[in-house]
Amino acid sequence: MEYLWHIWFCWLVTQLQISAAVPLNQNRLEDSIKSADSVKIAKAKIIPDVLDDFIPTFSLSLSYTSAHKTVSLGNNIHPSDTHVRPVFEMHRLPSATTLLPTRTLASNRTYTIVPTDPDATSRADPINGQYCHWIVTGITISATSSSHGTDEANAYTPVTSPHSVYAVATELYHLIEYMPPAPPKGTGKHRYVFVLLASKDDDNGRKDLNRPKDRPHWGYGAMGKGVREWAFENDLVPLAANFFYAKAGK
Repeated sequence: MEYLWHIWFCWLVTQLQISAAVPLNQNRLEDSIKSADSVKIAKAKIIPDVLDDFIPTFSLSLSYTSAHKTVSLGNNIHPSDTHVRPVFEMHRLPSATTLLPTRTLASNRTYTIVPTDPDATSRADPINGQYCHWIVTGITISATSSSHGTDEANAYTPVTSPHSVYAVATELYHLIEYMPPAPPKGTGKHRYVFVLLASKDDDNGRKDLNRPKDRPHWGYGAMGKGVREWAFENDLVPLAANFFYAKAGK
């Protein structure tokens, strides 16, 4: 009897160790995903100024091609280089597919990109922040490499992922037209934050997003309000973020 008791006790300890290891490994996976882009985002206080903490499942690349400038997680870009809206690429993070399979590229999901300025009128006194600079939606995915639309003015470039899926630009819808950054003189550097959003569930090409009532505060009438509140209102979740700094010339 004592021998059987010993076997049962060892089995129980093993099961407890396995159960304890699962969330630990998941936490490590979450940390590995977040470490790629989130360090600079957190350091710039985009979390919590713009977004709550989240696990990036994409990287978002943006380029002002006419000025040969690329948005690169906190680099400096002069406002004069941002007059034409940027083109973009969405890259899936491979490890995120395992952790959050419902937040990967899907042909029946619509993606939205929004840039916002949390530092309007200045970071020291952001009385107009967040300020909405653009809402472009209708970004969909095709599983074949033959779906090309090649209009730079539509802010399109193909998604270069391991599975050769592409963003289709023909359905882009500008819910809020692009307004280039124009930080006032003497207000220092502004953070211009681009966020990639998608619906929590499959949306079958949904476009019925609520248009913000105004650009300052995204129409919510209070300092600091913006992307977080608008995403919640429209049942969207963040998948990626990127940003740059801009400052008015002397």
